[in-house]
Amino acid sequence: MNIKTSAIIAGVIFTSMSAPSWAETNLQTPSNVEILATKAVYLKNTQHQVTLPAGQQQLLVRFDSPENPHSTGQTMGYVNSSPVLLRFKLDDQATVTVKIPRLDTPQEINRFAKQPYFKLYNDDGSQLALEQKVIPMTGSPLFTDYNKLLNESVGEAVVPVAMVTNKQMSHSKSTAVTSIDTTHLTAQQTDQLLQQLYQQANKEQRKKFIRWALEL
Repeated sequence: MNIKTSAIIAGVIFTSMSAPSWAETNLQTPSNVEILATKAVYLKNTQHQVTLPAGQQQLLVRFDSPENPHSTGQTMGYVNSSPVLLRFKLDDQATVTVKIPRLDTPQEINRFAKQPYFKLYNDDGSQLALEQKVIPMTGSPLFTDYNKLLNESVGEAVVPVAMVTNKQMSHSKSTAVTSIDTTHLTAQQTDQLLQQLYQQANKEQRKKFIRWALEL
């Protein structure tokens, strides 16, 4: 074996060892669709973009939009849908985009929020096979643990990941909504918890929280 052949073989071996053994896909959503939770990646807050590994995917998304998309007022209302469970498979796509129909009027937006449906498209414009199911939910979305709701929706055991242990269960029918005992938290931990809950809320809930905090 000559030097040139040895160098080629060594290069092939090095490339094989250094290359990743799985592909990753960038999942994107429009501004009015939020990613609430995924089985593959733990999310602390809602997102519009997440990187997912190849394979079967299960995630929760939600439609969240101004009731009048053409309004520029500061007090415009927001509407959102129930969480929707999406199931699909990723192979070697670079980018996958969640899309919804064009909605131009408050009537169309309210109608879509009541019956949401989504489509997935590859970066080449082809549509990806997708199963979806609306997940009924009661209680305030502000206090909902969407990672827990996702686990319960797919019938798997729940692994606690929250910073605070929930000792007192809510009387709500939804098992994903809990009442948080803050009596043993420091002031700093309480502030962090409020910040986390605020970041998880949608725009309308944030406005209500600000009005409540300012006693308006």
